[in-house]
Amino acid sequence: MRGTLLWCLGIGVLVLGASGARAEGWADRVSLSGSLQSDIRFITDDWRGERPGQGHEFEMNRNDVNLRLTAEPVDNLRAVVDTRLRFFGFNRSAQLPELIGWNRIDPYDFQLTEAYLHVRGFPWSGMDIKVGRMIQSWGTADMFNPTDNLNARDFSDPLDYTAKVPNNMLEVDLFPADWLTLQFVFVPTFKPSALPPSSVLGFAMTYNDRGEVTDFPAPPLDPEGQQKLLGLKDKLGSSSEGSDNPLAGVHFTTPEVRVVRPGSGIASSQAAARARFHVGPVDFSLSYYYGRFTFPVAYTAVADVVSPAFVPPPTRFVTDEEALDPNRFNVRYVAEVYYPRMQVAGIDFSYSSENSWVPGFFAEAGVFFPEKVQFGLEAFLDGSNILQHRNVNVPATPFLKATAGLDWSYGDWIYLNLQYVRGFFDEFNDRFGLHNYFVFAAESKFLDGELQLRLAGALNCDDLSAVVYPQLTWVVVPGVELVGGYMHFAGSTEPKDSLDYASKSRFGQKAAGRNVAFFKGKVTF
Repeated sequence: MRGTLLWCLGIGVLVLGASGARAEGWADRVSLSGSLQSDIRFITDDWRGERPGQGHEFEMNRNDVNLRLTAEPVDNLRAVVDTRLRFFGFNRSAQLPELIGWNRIDPYDFQLTEAYLHVRGFPWSGMDIKVGRMIQSWGTADMFNPTDNLNARDFSDPLDYTAKVPNNMLEVDLFPADWLTLQFVFVPTFKPSALPPSSVLGFAMTYNDRGEVTDFPAPPLDPEGQQKLLGLKDKLGSSSEGSDNPLAGVHFTTPEVRVVRPGSGIASSQAAARARFHVGPVDFSLSYYYGRFTFPVAYTAVADVVSPAFVPPPTRFVTDEEALDPNRFNVRYVAEVYYPRMQVAGIDFSYSSENSWVPGFFAEAGVFFPEKVQFGLEAFLDGSNILQHRNVNVPATPFLKATAGLDWSYGDWIYLNLQYVRGFFDEFNDRFGLHNYFVFAAESKFLDGELQLRLAGALNCDDLSAVVYPQLTWVVVPGVELVGGYMHFAGSTEPKDSLDYASKSRFGQKAAGRNVAFFKGKVTF
């Protein structure tokens, strides 16, 4: 209901703004743009889900309506409102009464992407102020920007690596010289990154074809902790003699992952400053950020084990899905994740030449000063503590994330982008470590740009897992396009060592996502 009211309010503002502009004769001060998009995706694998055989089904049947209103009632004031109405296209009704509510049969979501005021030349000509709900983009590299930390990433759509989570901000820009811009940003509250649906598989159990748990995810332990965990697995597996599955005699309830949320005080606010320089064909900047890492880092884990002798009689209720099994060990696993504080000192530059045969160059680096994160693991058997271990997951030692690359285009029919990336979006020098990547994109246009063929992907240079992302775009008429493509993940879905947190592959692990074929239609106006 709230989404409907907000959407109607937004439409009302747009209509009133447009009609007011016509009435007062300043229609050229108001612009309205937007897009309509339909997105259909089909899962082409049946081995990257939580259980074997999950797949070969539609993953998405989505429709979006995006509207952006820009108004400049006076010369030094600009207002921006950007909204999105999204229809998910799948029936979510699970009980008969839910068939009465239309929002369960045809679920939707309203988002206010941006809504801010931009005051130019106030209080003096060399100063601008922005306030409101905004999205910031810092850095010169393509997508992989270690200096870009003000907005969390939005990976709720795995095919869109550029989306971000909007946040309320206060921005002050100073222009002391033509070649220098000083920028200061304050963000009162913290917002985490939106994770893809597949991310929950990072904490999922491994199942075989019989539906039995064969392994549980490795926590970020040092070698001593791994040996203690191995002892616990051996103890649980002792009841599975005669079975090819060492955990056949164990009943695992659904794992629970809790998020330790930062508070709402000033200590959880974010602040950043940047100085941008323009010297001929070279642009570069120096930046500083104080805030938190927006991806969750493993913090604690507790396994509560109840042996068969201590299991109470079954409840015999059909709906009691988590009833204890009196003939097996019963394990309940609860983990916590945390958003550590950090400071980032950054530098970036880009170079573009007027010579069409000379590629553009860019590089970006951020030195991260992280908060130390300790990881704790405990296990209880029938109420008694049988395992307790603590080790460092994220050391307080500063570390470097960096990107360097080039892009080159020839006319309007070919474009190349090559990058070396040190540290992926969600890597924070924990037990998984920082990895090295080769990222590429190549695009060709045919028939005066009517057909566009693009091939993009990334290779993890450490474990040789990869993702490839080809797509073909047909521009039917200007503003109308049809897009078809495929996203494929390559690499082992199983870690090399089931006890070693760092041995899982970057793109091979199931948490990376599903292999999907997609088709999109989009109208832009």
